[in-house]
Amino acid sequence: MKKIGVSVLKILGFIVLWALLTAAVIMGAVAFSGEGFYAIREMRIGVEIALTVAVLTPLIVMARFVDKRPLTTIGFGPPRLFDLLTGTIIGAAIFAAPLGVLVAIGAATYAPDLSTFAADALALALITCFFNVVTQEVIVRSYIFQELWAKYGAWMATCVTTALFVAMHAAALMQGTQGMIAGLNILLASLMLSLAYVRTGQLWLAIGIHLGWNGLQGPVLGINVTGSELAFGHWSVFQLSGDPLLTGGFMGVEGGLVGLIGPLIGLCVVAFAFKQQPAPSFVRTSK
Repeated sequence: MKKIGVSVLKILGFIVLWALLTAAVIMGAVAFSGEGFYAIREMRIGVEIALTVAVLTPLIVMARFVDKRPLTTIGFGPPRLFDLLTGTIIGAAIFAAPLGVLVAIGAATYAPDLSTFAADALALALITCFFNVVTQEVIVRSYIFQELWAKYGAWMATCVTTALFVAMHAAALMQGTQGMIAGLNILLASLMLSLAYVRTGQLWLAIGIHLGWNGLQGPVLGINVTGSELAFGHWSVFQLSGDPLLTGGFMGVEGGLVGLIGPLIGLCVVAFAFKQQPAPSFVRTSK
């Protein structure tokens, strides 16, 4: 019981510090640009960067000063550009797979509307998407995952943080049938991303997969990501015109049954293409 209590207190410490810093970022943005700050391109990217800093700070504080472990163990050890690029390619490919199926069955059509397209808007959208993905991965698969992994094993860490990841998308899950399908998609995606972290011992591969998935469908193709608009210019390349049960409708591909193909393929790719690396030192020394 004592071990559980210590873990709970440490995780709560991380969450409270993150919540306070996040609140400070949001209040600062509102004070500077009003409640509609997120609709302003320059503010949006600035806020996303600040939110990433707001979650990296408690990660560093808790790992370095509470757990007394080196910063190389926080999930961002020596930069692995190969893992990041490979992950991005995998993420884009596993989104392209269900989209290709939808096109093949006539539920999606190639109908580009690029009248508002601008290269600078695309670049800003992709940069914003990158920092948003890093923030999500650090919240779910850094300190909380690491504490649970070290004390209770990878499966417990995966189950708890997957529940957290799904809860973070709660607003989308309440959107009827498409929301429930999106919830299943998010659950499978979390299992895939957690496996990517456990297999490599670093977050680079998971960040890359998450970035490839979100980046291709939102900023590049203009398809809603779990019901959210991620393209600054509101352009689109494909039109989802079939049965929403298959296409996801307003939720985007993630809200349709065909969209489940993506994370299922991703799980198989990560499971069979990436060999298990030695567990991080904080896991080995806790055994």
